Amino acid sequence: MNLPLPPEPEDIKAFTKEVRGKFKESWAGDDIDQDSLAVWYLNKIPSYLWKYWKSELEREGYTWQRFLKVIKLHTNDAVLWALDDRLSWNTFIENVAATLERYKRGKM
Repeated sequence: MNLPLPPEPEDIKAFTKEVRGKFKESWAGDDIDQDSLAVWYLNKIPSYLWKYWKSELEREGYTWQRFLKVIKLHTNDAVLWALDDRLSWNTFIENVAATLERYKRGKM
């Protein structure tokens, strides 16, 4: 697959950090993975990538639902990029793209 590198969505990154802060205030002490909830809240990250990659992914047999199934495998990467600033956007995208390549037209 030839997936383009979308520009880093700083607005989504900031939104995700804001959401995590609100979750921590609301659910302090609860046994909830607030980081995972924050990075996937409203599917902002997947929606952004789907906008750039939809035509190529559909040619490879991906649907929106299948794309979500694969991208959720990168929850830790999303946390490291969006919340912890310990993973670059380029590395995050390279990791997601490699997994999408691995699972194209295959079964999960």
